Amino acid sequence: MAAEKLTRGRLAQIIVMLTLLVVAFFWRTLIHTPRMAIIECKGMNGFCGTSQSQEKVEYEWNTKNEVIHFSLVSKSNPHSAFWEQNGKQSLELSKKQVKENGEYRINWQWSRHDLPKDMNAFNVVFDQYQFKFNYPKKDK
Repeated sequence: MAAEKLTRGRLAQIIVMLTLLVVAFFWRTLIHTPRMAIIECKGMNGFCGTSQSQEKVEYEWNTKNEVIHFSLVSKSNPHSAFWEQNGKQSLELSKKQVKENGEYRINWQWSRHDLPKDMNAFNVVFDQYQFKFNYPKKDK
């Protein structure tokens, strides 16, 4: 190839290929959105996160009488929170948020009567991480 003479056709081919590669690079760089990582958190309380996730949270479920309390402590403010019911989203209800010592403490509270039936999980979204907290079943 180095011994061949550079013709107009060959130069045009090189320019077209270089242009395609540059366009593909910028297209992928600008359009790329990372997939959301779903992190399942089990139990009534504890810490949740993975070694890959930059976000780690401390959480606690508390049920008294017919009222459900969910408390979450994290270093960043969540973008959204919702109940998952059979794969569909249902809006979260009352929320109280306080920032202390560089951490956010967010509390949600619901009456069991206000929640739709067959709730599966409560989801909280931080950037590309979705934390999925299992709903505590009613004490019998």
